[in-house]
Amino acid sequence: MSIAPYVVAVLFWLSAFWRLSSALWGDHRRRALWGMVIAFAAVWTLKTPLIDYGMDHSGINDLSSVIKHVIAIGGIYSLLIYVLAMYGSQDESSDERYVRVSRTVSKVALKATVVTIACLILLFAFAINRSKPTEHFVTGHAGELGMTVYMSLVYLYMGSASAIAGYQWGSAVRRTTNTLMRVALCMMCTSMSLAVVYALIRTVYVFYATAMAPTKHIANLQESITEPLQTGLFLLLLLGLTVPATRALIDRVRAFTALIRLYPLWHDLALAIPGPVMVKPTQYRLGALSGVINYLRDIYRLDQPVNDRLARYVTEIRDITAELQYYAPRDLFDRAKRYAQLHAAASAEDTAAAAEAYWTSAALAHKTRGDSPQSTQAEFISSSGGDYDSEVPWLQKVATHYQTADTATRELLAAQEAANA
Repeated sequence: MSIAPYVVAVLFWLSAFWRLSSALWGDHRRRALWGMVIAFAAVWTLKTPLIDYGMDHSGINDLSSVIKHVIAIGGIYSLLIYVLAMYGSQDESSDERYVRVSRTVSKVALKATVVTIACLILLFAFAINRSKPTEHFVTGHAGELGMTVYMSLVYLYMGSASAIAGYQWGSAVRRTTNTLMRVALCMMCTSMSLAVVYALIRTVYVFYATAMAPTKHIANLQESITEPLQTGLFLLLLLGLTVPATRALIDRVRAFTALIRLYPLWHDLALAIPGPVMVKPTQYRLGALSGVINYLRDIYRLDQPVNDRLARYVTEIRDITAELQYYAPRDLFDRAKRYAQLHAAASAEDTAAAAEAYWTSAALAHKTRGDSPQSTQAEFISSSGGDYDSEVPWLQKVATHYQTADTATRELLAAQEAANA
């Protein structure tokens, strides 16, 4: 018993679970891609010997074959919709060839799919002799014209859709400059090329089986060629689709790590000046467990994607920092820089991050102890690049120093009190 169908089915189900968020919160392209993964996961589940045996003994001969074919066509259609949407089927302004192809195919894809599925069901019900169970659909119905038309439709649809997807991915390889995406696109393009080859080989065998009864040797030979080809093309497709998703997962992990590092700084600032904060920090009062539960609730909340929360943290930290400038003494930033130069690490960048953290902590202390705001903002100059991509790593450095800023804060406040005495 071959374990390949089980392995491929499990991999597709894992991919479907991984991409579940695409079905829940993604756009129509991601939902189409998720639909394709679900369909192919179902097809490979039906191909497993255990499920295939159960279907074949359901009382309807060859039931597993027609269900697999219909679901597979639905999956191919979802894949086609994803590819066409990715490459400009809605773009009316571009005259690029790949865009024209997408526009043209998108107009007929749904109709062709519906017609193909309807024809398959009708042929299966009325044109194929299913009086006896068969081990292999084509070989078992060799010589039947109904089988020839039926399987020709299956392979025509598969080969045509695969050729279109392969063309679009192949043209995208030439346009992309990202090495990782180029590798992924090459994998998917190769997968579609193998799908076209598979469809051609199987079509030739269908016509051969119609013209003459295939010997056991010929039947086994074509199975030994096409089954590994089919397994390989699906695995290659799944791998190619996984490469960009893996990159997205890595980006999400990085965003989540940044969110955790920024949380202590954001939390203190948001409690002190809640005005600019869109979603306030959780403040459950549950005794000794309050801190842990509030932290987990804020970090692992599901009502906003992690990248959006990170962007919100960065924006809110900067907005609150601007508010703190009204509470900070005018010379606080200069004193924080001098203190950082004396006590922080040797590198200029680390010293600048420490100075910003010490100023923030001291300015926050002035606010929380009830100092009156000034009419103008005190000096504050951040050494970040000013854009989001530079703010995220920079604020992580600031947040790291902020967590050890207690001593600096006390000394800066004491120096201020001494100056005011």
